[in-house]
Amino acid sequence: MSAGELFGAITRTVSEPMLLVAISGTILGANPAMRRTFPEAGAGSNLYDLTADDADDTAETLWRWARCGAPIVGALALRGPDGGTHRCHCFGARAAWAADASGEPVVQVRLVPPGRRGRFPRPSARDERERHLRARLEREHEVAAEVQRSFLPDHIDGTVLSVAVDYRPTAHGAEIGGDWYDVFGIPDTERVALVIGDVAGHRLSEAMVMAELRSALRAAALEEEAPADRVVSRVDRYVDTYLPASMATACFLVYEPAEARLTYANAGHVPPLLLRADGRCEPLDAVVDPPLGCSLGAARTRDRVGVGTGDMLVLYTDGVVERRGESLDVGLGELADLLTGLGGPGPTQVCSAIMEWSSAIGHADDRAVLAARF
Repeated sequence: MSAGELFGAITRTVSEPMLLVAISGTILGANPAMRRTFPEAGAGSNLYDLTADDADDTAETLWRWARCGAPIVGALALRGPDGGTHRCHCFGARAAWAADASGEPVVQVRLVPPGRRGRFPRPSARDERERHLRARLEREHEVAAEVQRSFLPDHIDGTVLSVAVDYRPTAHGAEIGGDWYDVFGIPDTERVALVIGDVAGHRLSEAMVMAELRSALRAAALEEEAPADRVVSRVDRYVDTYLPASMATACFLVYEPAEARLTYANAGHVPPLLLRADGRCEPLDAVVDPPLGCSLGAARTRDRVGVGTGDMLVLYTDGVVERRGESLDVGLGELADLLTGLGGPGPTQVCSAIMEWSSAIGHADDRAVLAARF
């Protein structure tokens, strides 16, 4: 049974129209209520052909739903069998159990279409409900944004490294991200810890998980000479034990000045880049383990690389390099090319250049960058 057939079977008794649709717009499944209300919205058709919305707006809506594990509000203007356009309020979220033929994300959408009088709430009641929902989301966003700001310093002091950071929230103002970064000296040693991470989801709860993981990682790193893989393993067990419903990526690195060495462990995060003093750019991709909360007890691994004076470490989150409809490798390659062509900049210039470069596209995710020069 295909994902679309399974979806149709599960949702056949749901009275509201429901869709299973890939990011490309291909409709994989529709329940009977959807086929009755919008007969052309069957499996195999394309959502972009059925909506009167601008294609970019529809794409942004799909990507916003794909980035969230819990339903969030949206709207689609669908062409009905009467030839008219019907603005439908929707709730959408990623269908983590399904994928299209190319492996791209799939979203599950529930529609509240306009209907005959008495079948749906009167406009005034609906507007009031939406007003309360919008106010609640705005309050949640304000609290989550304050949590993020309190844990994301705008500058880093107190280490032997020259460090700059930058953070830009998602283009969708009603959402909040789980990106975080940190740099701190490990007590009683000359070692410096660097970390960047991203909690899946865009709600207040994910912002709180971000703050909790940052504290858990700092605590795990307190043990003198603790290797990077052991620190990540301890945080992984913390997620499994206390945050079993959460998933996050993180890359933890330790700089050892005496050995001129960088040791790192990567839990599903996009690979750091090491910009050498001579202009070469090297991805630190020898180790990429599963995300935090997804290891199923498997041991974490680590790798190490030598660093010299003038070399620069560049950490970033996936929102920097993601491109709609393109492989992640394309964005990674373009970022490496950008760094190679900068010609010996400082950390602040690197952060600014990356943000300017990545701002040319619309973003369904927030973006964080950390640059540290040795």
